[in-house]
This record gives sequence, structure tokens and C-alpha cells, in this order.
Amino acid sequence: MDEDPDAKVAELRQEFGGLLNDEVLLRMAREEQGGNNMAPIKKIADLGDKEEISIVVKVTRVNDTKKFQKRTGGEGQVRNINVEDETGTCRLTLWDEDVDLPENMNIEIGTQLKLTDCYTKQTDFGLDITKGRKGKIELE
Repeated sequence: MDEDPDAKVAELRQEFGGLLNDEVLLRMAREEQGGNNMAPIKKIADLGDKEEISIVVKVTRVNDTKKFQKRTGGEGQVRNINVEDETGTCRLTLWDEDVDLPENMNIEIGTQLKLTDCYTKQTDFGLDITKGRKGKIELE
């Protein structure tokens, strides 16, 4: 890496406001320098808070889009998709420009999805997976 890894991790930590752990931030720093570090493929039972992961899941429910007022002003949108694998269940949370993915990708109950380089977050409702800025959601 051209830039000091600790400095880049500190910069990313500030950018993401503590939402990601240092392991994920280091992987992101390396990737920005040209490395290819796909997040490890995991099962739902093995997911923790603030991880970068890749996973294959099956859709069990597609919820309606909800609108809300952002703290910074303006209106936001959120939509949850309940997903499962053989080890457990969780939610895939879609934000703003991604809320139309179920219609655009023909995602329905039973659809298999491959989530690559996505992020986890523990919420009051359980574990959520979000795409983030570099993640991908694809039909499996």
C-alpha cells in the first residue's frame, strides 16, 4: 500500500462513524490501494455485528417500502427483505436508491440471492445486512 495503513484505517473509521470494525476497515483500505479482498463467505449463524461479509440466502418475505425524515434533512426510504439459510434468519435492509431492487430484479419469496461485500449491523430488531457503497446483490 502506498499510504500508511493505520492512517487510512483512521480516515475510514472517521468516515463510517464507528459502524465498521478495524478488520473491515483494513480490508477496505487495502482494496482502495488495488488489492482484491472479497469478504469471506459466511452463514447467518456465524455473522456478528459490524462485519463485512459475503453470503448466499433465500428470500422469505419482501416488505413494503417505508419513508422517513432523515436527521440531516430530507426524506429517506428503507425496505426490509427477510432472508434465511440453513443456519438461521435475518434481514436484508435496502436504503434509498436500492428500495426498488425487488421489482427491478424480480426478487420474490424463494429467490436465492448472493450478497457480496455487504455489511452487518446488530439492531433492536436483530441482525441486518446492508449493501453499503461497494456491496453487490445478485440473483444466485
